[in-house]
Amino acid sequence: MQWAEHLYLSEKTAAKKEKIIRKAERGAGMVSVYLIALASNPDNLFDIFHAAHLKEQSFYRQELFIVGIAFGYEEALEMVQHMIEDIYRETGGFRVREYFGQNSRDGQES
Repeated sequence: MQWAEHLYLSEKTAAKKEKIIRKAERGAGMVSVYLIALASNPDNLFDIFHAAHLKEQSFYRQELFIVGIAFGYEEALEMVQHMIEDIYRETGGFRVREYFGQNSRDGQES
């Protein structure tokens, strides 16, 4: 699991950022914490998942690149909307991987 240098955080998660990251890396579940990662499917932009999924061993086989931490699913959706607006403003498109300093997996624009 990798973490973006510039993580998107809400007010609630910003205050607990380091604690949330430590728990996530240990696979500890956290009530109401949602993580936003670059999409595992190149046809999508982001994956949103509850931190409880981190307790699953199979989840760690994925190469997760976390770009945001939200408190609750609704907040995660709002955060993704904000990210997309920022990315479009900065890149003129939806080049999510470029925006977060990652290369596209298949060489196509994200």
